[in-house]
Amino acid sequence: MRGRKPQSAEMREAKGNPGRRSQARTPDTLAPAKLTAPKELTKAAKEIWDRTAAPLARINFLRETDRAAFARYCHHLAEWWVLTRQLRKDGLTYVTTSNHGTMKRLNPDFVARQRIEDRLETLEDRFGLTPAARQQILQRLAAAPPPAAGSLFAPAQESSGETPTPAPETGSPIGLLRGAGDRVH
Repeated sequence: MRGRKPQSAEMREAKGNPGRRSQARTPDTLAPAKLTAPKELTKAAKEIWDRTAAPLARINFLRETDRAAFARYCHHLAEWWVLTRQLRKDGLTYVTTSNHGTMKRLNPDFVARQRIEDRLETLEDRFGLTPAARQQILQRLAAAPPPAAGSLFAPAQESSGETPTPAPETGSPIGLLRGAGDRVH
């Protein structure tokens, strides 16, 4: 293809329109999801869902297929708050006595909260809930090529009458990493 590489709609919108020329807007191919919280969530986790899911769905950072992962995030965040309140009351350490004397030990709730916090950080990055993660997601979206015709996220296009040639069968997922001229030994 000759000429400049076409930019995505997100990138064009982010740059603005300095030349004031009319620009064709591509419609979003998937409408924002209207997600409901799973009934298995606790009351606290459901409150987190209700505050967070709608804004994420509105900017297409949350889809119906993300429902289970986002429910896990809400559940973990609710548990994190419970443990945080408990640690505020009990403290981060406690004192034990043994035959060797007294020792200060780390509260098991602190260890549990740290494990949950690690999970939360991973899920927050996946859903763009931190500024750095949001920026990375937007950069990847802007740099991504437009979806291919017939893909899940592309609008259906009229057929030109030609039948597409299927990709060669490789027999394993590793075959996806090989170039067209590579041979399997």
